[in-house]
Amino acid sequence: MKTLLTAAALAAMVAAPASATFISLVDEDFESYADTAELGGTWALSDATLDTGLGNPGQSMFHPGTAGSFSGGNTNTFSFPDTLPGPNQTLIFEAQIYDDGTSANERNTAGLRGAGSANIIEMGHYNSPSHYAIRTVLFAGGSSNWAAFTDLVDDSGAQVANTPVEGWHTYTAEITATSVDFSLDLNSDGNVNATLSVPAVANPAGWNVVRLGGPSDLSAAGGGVNFDNVSVTLVPEPASALLCLLPAAWAATRRRV
Repeated sequence: MKTLLTAAALAAMVAAPASATFISLVDEDFESYADTAELGGTWALSDATLDTGLGNPGQSMFHPGTAGSFSGGNTNTFSFPDTLPGPNQTLIFEAQIYDDGTSANERNTAGLRGAGSANIIEMGHYNSPSHYAIRTVLFAGGSSNWAAFTDLVDDSGAQVANTPVEGWHTYTAEITATSVDFSLDLNSDGNVNATLSVPAVANPAGWNVVRLGGPSDLSAAGGGVNFDNVSVTLVPEPASALLCLLPAAWAATRRRV
C-alpha cells in the first residue's frame, strides 16, 4: 500500500486544532506490487527491485548497495507534499531495514529530505564511526557528521556492541519544531534498544521526499539491504499520546487493503 496526501488535505491538517487525528503522508508496505516494473510506477528507482520472498511480512524493496550508474544516483525516491511540523505537531518518519548481519562495511539508509536537498535526515547502516547510525544535515544545530547509536542494549537491558545484528530493525525519527529524536528497535518487537536526540531547527522548506538506498548516492562495499514498512506521519502534540494509537491504526489500514 502507498499513500500520497494531497496538498489541500495537508493544509487542512496544519490548520486543525491539536485534537485532530494524525495524517498519513506516506504509508508503504510494498504488498500491492506485482513486480519491479509496477514498483517503479510509484517509486523513482535507481537499482532497487521488488523482493517477493523477504518482507516483514510479505514483500519489500531490495537495494543492492551499488548503483549500476552513478549518473543516475544510488537512491530510490517517493515524493509527498511539502511538510513542516509546527509548534504543536510532530512529523514521524519510520522505516524497517533488514540487516543480514554479515558486514559493517555498508552505507545504506532510509532518508527524509526537503526541497533543494535541505533538511536531510538519514538513519540506517553507515561504516563510520560505527554500524547503526544517523545524521542530520542543513539544520540550524544539525551536523553533517554521522552519529552512531551509543549505549545499545538488548531486549533484556544488557549492553551490546554496535555491530551487525541479523534481522529486521525499526528506525524512527520524531521531528518537532526544535529537535529530532531518533530511536532504534533492533528486533522490531516494540522494545527500543537505543535513542539519540538532536536539538535542531529545520529549514522552512520542510520535507517532501523519502529516499531509500545510499546516503548522498554512495555505494556500499559490504552489500545491500531490504526496506519495508516505510511511513511519514504528521501528528498533533502531545506526540506521546497519539503514538500509542499508531500501531492499531497501521494494522487497521492494512486490513482494508
